[in-house]
Amino acid sequence: MENNVDTIIGVNVLIKGNLNNKNSVEINGSVEGEVRSDDHIDVGQTAKISGPVTAKTIVISGQVKGIVEATERLEINPTGVIIGDINAKSLIIQQGATFIGKSIMPSDNVKIPSSNKEDKKEVTTEAAAIKVEKEEKKELDEKDKVDDKEIIEDKFGFFSKK
Repeated sequence: MENNVDTIIGVNVLIKGNLNNKNSVEINGSVEGEVRSDDHIDVGQTAKISGPVTAKTIVISGQVKGIVEATERLEINPTGVIIGDINAKSLIIQQGATFIGKSIMPSDNVKIPSSNKEDKKEVTTEAAAIKVEKEEKKELDEKDKVDDKEIIEDKFGFFSKK
């Protein structure tokens, strides 16, 4: 691994609570709570995390139950398991890996939505706006077709107006 690891959580260690670190973290034990790094998180094969995981880059070889957010890159190795939603600018899922959830991969002009409950904001992109616009137009077109049909049918005497 090219990153220097600042903190290592051993195989037999259980942390109940949040782990926040500015530098790289390697987890081989268990964490029940949030794991956050400003740099890199390596979730080893023996690791089990129940809670959100957030970092610039994340490599998962163990198990994570919770939201995973990587502002740059997320890699799930063949032994890796994620049960929860992921947000990542770049995503690599190796053959054999398990991922159960939704993924969001924003482009450069789209902000990754926060998992913070107080800061839930809808992702608004040009594509999403176009999709909504198309759906609204489709609904209006369908309504117009019904109205036109009723008018035509009325002209031919198939229906009478109420």
